Amino acid sequence: MSRIDAITGKGAKSANSRSHSNIATRRRQHVNLQTVRINGRRVRVAASTLRTLRKLAKQAHGELPTKRQKKAAKKEAMATSKKQ
Repeated sequence: MSRIDAITGKGAKSANSRSHSNIATRRRQHVNLQTVRINGRRVRVAASTLRTLRKLAKQAHGELPTKRQKKAAKKEAMATSKKQ
């Protein structure tokens, strides 16, 4: 099983590991993969992707306001504060 996010396709990045004497050696930064059930299937997903999925699910169920809803509420609040 490869270390790749099943939804976004994120994979490992390469970076330098620095010693005390500042010598650079190449190393890999792996993705923070979590095994999750989505629609009854086990899928390996990055933690950042999982956060995004949960956020989108809350927005779809009306538990969280979308950007458009936040902007409209802010505009409405500004209009009511100017009238007073």
